[in-house]
Amino acid sequence: MSNTYKTEWETRLEALFAQAPSLTLLEELFARLDEVSICIKDLEGHYLSVNNAFLRSVPKLRREDVIGKNAFDLYPHALAVGYQQQDQQLLTKGQNLHDQLEMITNPDGTLGWYITSKVLAKNVDGMVIAIVGMSRDLHAPTEKAKRYSKVAVALKKIQNEYAKPLRVQQLAEESGLSVSQFERIMRSMIQITPSQYLIRQRVEAAAVLLRDSDKNIAAVAMDCGFSDQPSFCKQFKRVTGLSPLKYRKMTRNEN
Repeated sequence: MSNTYKTEWETRLEALFAQAPSLTLLEELFARLDEVSICIKDLEGHYLSVNNAFLRSVPKLRREDVIGKNAFDLYPHALAVGYQQQDQQLLTKGQNLHDQLEMITNPDGTLGWYITSKVLAKNVDGMVIAIVGMSRDLHAPTEKAKRYSKVAVALKKIQNEYAKPLRVQQLAEESGLSVSQFERIMRSMIQITPSQYLIRQRVEAAAVLLRDSDKNIAAVAMDCGFSDQPSFCKQFKRVTGLSPLKYRKMTRNEN
């Protein structure tokens, strides 16, 4: 069964190469790189080709363990959701993504910050046939990486301490930047302001509690850093399109 499984994905990759020969050159050129992670995925998110650097992000897995899998098969759920959202944005808008800040698993299993770009591969008729992703370790010695690393700590703080009363000015100062510089770099990386990112993290955390716990709405609001229940309900609906109560009912019904 495993041989059939691998042959299926190899056949798909060969079909892509036939439609876009430049992908063959890309795969060969970056195959042995250790500093830049490269992957080619089909439009359903299955990995068809990965280089050595990519394999370092999935410790203990061999190339044959990766090919044909999707992000949810390889990475923690929270990370896979972000990767999937990037792909959907790419396909929906038809625009390439550049210099996106994201977390990836390091070779030792810890999480690290990477700068990622994704582009749509097209055949000679202009039809989108695949997604090509490239990620570089944030610690790589480039001027862009140095600039981004100043706010990486702040982003991680927002992710880990979203329940606390964080202020943008404080985060900017801790990054050694003015508020305007901090917001400008944040926008260039994740296309939203620091305040919007903080709200998104709080809403995502609240969604988990609403789905997986029996805490009342007020308690969820306080646990996730919102000042009161009304503001929580307003922000939650703005981000998700649903009130917290409707979201809870919907996710409970699905389960």
